[in-house]
Amino acid sequence: MNSTSPALRTLAFGDVARTVWGAAWIPGNEGSALATLGGDGGTAVVSSLRLSASAADGEWRLDGDQAALVVLPASDLVGVQAHDDIDGFDQLCRVTGRFEQGGAERAVDHLGLRTSRSGGFDLAKLESVRSVSTWFEPDEGFALMAFRGRKAKHHDADVVTATVLGPETSAPVEDPRLSTTYDAGGWPVRAGLELWLAASEGEGEEEQYPRRAVGEAAGDRAQAAAGELDLWAEPFRWHSRGREGAGVYLLARRR
Repeated sequence: MNSTSPALRTLAFGDVARTVWGAAWIPGNEGSALATLGGDGGTAVVSSLRLSASAADGEWRLDGDQAALVVLPASDLVGVQAHDDIDGFDQLCRVTGRFEQGGAERAVDHLGLRTSRSGGFDLAKLESVRSVSTWFEPDEGFALMAFRGRKAKHHDADVVTATVLGPETSAPVEDPRLSTTYDAGGWPVRAGLELWLAASEGEGEEEQYPRRAVGEAAGDRAQAAAGELDLWAEPFRWHSRGREGAGVYLLARRR
């Protein structure tokens, strides 16, 4: 990982029951953030948040008129790197604080996942970005981010990074795959993750297997404008190895 200023950061958090969930889109390094927040069937879009980040303890703070959130590490960060000089990290986190929804204040104290990407991409030249996050209490998760250029027609041309997060260090994800089913309105309704890890020293091909998770939209959704992109966010319920986890599918598309 290098010290290049991040070109895009995201945050997602919530619980399986969707009592509270949220997603934040933080482009560039100026700290302006757009968040979609919800729970119990309602959603709110907050466009006036500011991010402040502490290098000392890894704390992020998102503050605005309608929300105040504190983000602290809940695991070691895992570095990612792809071709085209894209790098960054993914990390499980604990999000606490509050936000306003429908005139009522909602408390936040949930597991989540944050990402940071920098390097060889320009958001203004992308057709879409998919940021898919899932976490399983107390300390496991998957993250995938896919960038599609404006001239690309299919997912085969996407630049994809992904990580497996957990209490033990995982091998890098060598071959990340995302499949998505959309409804007639273009919203993701089902998704699958298949993350093939790089082989460890002395490990044969027959010993390799992917980490898999399948998820479905959990009912709530929110849409907002993020510059030249439309941001679509919705909580997902995920399943992996007999476990049920929370997550968010964040999709940014050019208008």
